[in-house]
Amino acid sequence: MTATPEPEVFTKAFKIRGNIVVGCVTALAFFGPIVLGIGGAVALKGTLGDGGAAIAGLGGFALAVAGFIVASQKAVLIGNQGLRRDLAAALQRRFGRNPDDGTAYFVGWSPGRGLNTKDGDTDHDVGFLTLTPEALNFLGDTVGFEVQRQQVRWVGPAQQGVPFLMDFGLRIAVYWVDAWGNENAFTFERREGRSRRQVRRRNRELAEILQQWHQYGTVADPAGQVRA
Repeated sequence: MTATPEPEVFTKAFKIRGNIVVGCVTALAFFGPIVLGIGGAVALKGTLGDGGAAIAGLGGFALAVAGFIVASQKAVLIGNQGLRRDLAAALQRRFGRNPDDGTAYFVGWSPGRGLNTKDGDTDHDVGFLTLTPEALNFLGDTVGFEVQRQQVRWVGPAQQGVPFLMDFGLRIAVYWVDAWGNENAFTFERREGRSRRQVRRRNRELAEILQQWHQYGTVADPAGQVRA
């Protein structure tokens, strides 16, 4: 299959814009309530005294913490649906078929065994992962490959970063051996979900599906249909 020239979708500029949006949303979710709390404290001090001002200030801080938690869970996923749609359309123009046909998982991919960032993103590429009883296929924006099941040595979930401090999520690691006997590895994560918690759960689900595929050759698509 020959690809036709088509501009990349998951570019450095796209990642930078995404980081700026995430940063702005998170900052607004945290500092907005603090500013309102301080303003409320100043306004209430004259009528309710120091007690009312303290309550307003504490309320603003509590809202700021809640806003930061919600934003950190959801803001990082902003743009994934649009990215998926745009990438599927670009790949259809390149290859003449839509890879997002209901049997593929939308994932981010990075080479290596551990966390490997590029341009401020934990993924080097994004694309569509499909399984057959004998092979794993990835078709991305700039990378595409196939790994035979018999080449895979290990597959499973891999925590990236320190939970609650520098938590970059739960990724899936695949260790495999090439035709020359060299061991290689890559990691990926599902970019599907409305929160980091949901993404983490779906990564665990996909890791279990891949372990079953590796051991028995059974595969399942995102709709839950299992075939041997």
